[in-house]
Amino acid sequence: MPVAFDKFVDWAEKHFGPIEVRGNEICVNSIFTDDKKKKLWCNPFGGRNKVRYGVYHCWKTDKKGTLLNLVMQLEKCGRDRALDILGCEKETLLVPDDIDFSFDINSPKKELDLGFKQKELVLPPFTYPINVAPTCWHERASEYLQERSLPTKDFFICTGGKYEGRVIIPYYDAAGRLVYFNGRSITGNSLRYRGPEKEIGVGKEDVVYFPKYPNAGDTLFLCEGEFDAYALFLCGYKACACGGKFLSEKQAVILSGFKMIVSLDADEAGTSSLSIMHNRIIQYNQFASADIVQPPKQVKDWNEFYKQYGAEIIKGYVSSNTRRFTI
Repeated sequence: MPVAFDKFVDWAEKHFGPIEVRGNEICVNSIFTDDKKKKLWCNPFGGRNKVRYGVYHCWKTDKKGTLLNLVMQLEKCGRDRALDILGCEKETLLVPDDIDFSFDINSPKKELDLGFKQKELVLPPFTYPINVAPTCWHERASEYLQERSLPTKDFFICTGGKYEGRVIIPYYDAAGRLVYFNGRSITGNSLRYRGPEKEIGVGKEDVVYFPKYPNAGDTLFLCEGEFDAYALFLCGYKACACGGKFLSEKQAVILSGFKMIVSLDADEAGTSSLSIMHNRIIQYNQFASADIVQPPKQVKDWNEFYKQYGAEIIKGYVSSNTRRFTI
């Protein structure tokens, strides 16, 4: 780890006074605002993107950057001295001395010029974990998810820009890298869902949502929506979502190493799509078969089922109603 946690804590106490440690986060009074109240959060581990030399974020002013630059500014010292304060090895060619002090935590990491550019997907600007978002957005996003009996810990809220007022649902691959995100409007926007811009080069049909990435050979419940998959995940099942009633070839390939249970909504459209979905799965799946189960018709989908009846009822229902697909 480039930054020594204990060394940074000692340094922070000298410069900011009393600090508060919350897991990997060190909360201190911000130097960027008169409204102190521990608005400056520092993460020596680099946050969700594991940024080299750690990251800081002032929640009052939205100032962000690396801990390396924070130390250089406050100590008025060079890079080598700052690395020593942070307990880092003095590395070369990795990070230049003149990184912009307003470095965005969400921006792609700077790398050596190898003759090509590699795109890296990041969450939209002004996107925060719901539990640490500005109060008004924290409350709105929390209420929205609570109405669906879903926790907030694995979702984000965007408070500005093109995705303002959307709960951000992240998609990760097996290595934990962000490969896609879906923004669900909580403000009545006519466009309910919004993914990354087309220039990124990845669309809904290229990815599968997993609340937690499964192991090869696991049994997966294939749902339409992310919240349906997450509801089944809360019931103890391994689940995923393809984003609708159609499974693309790329999605089928991603799911080819898992035992599948097709779990579309119980509406007419979901029922009529079972055959097409089942055939697409077994066309690519190494297990060459798939079971099916749908929620009861009196509920809209799995999330609604979970909200109304809870995990134990769902587990009993799934156990009794999962069956082989027959035309």
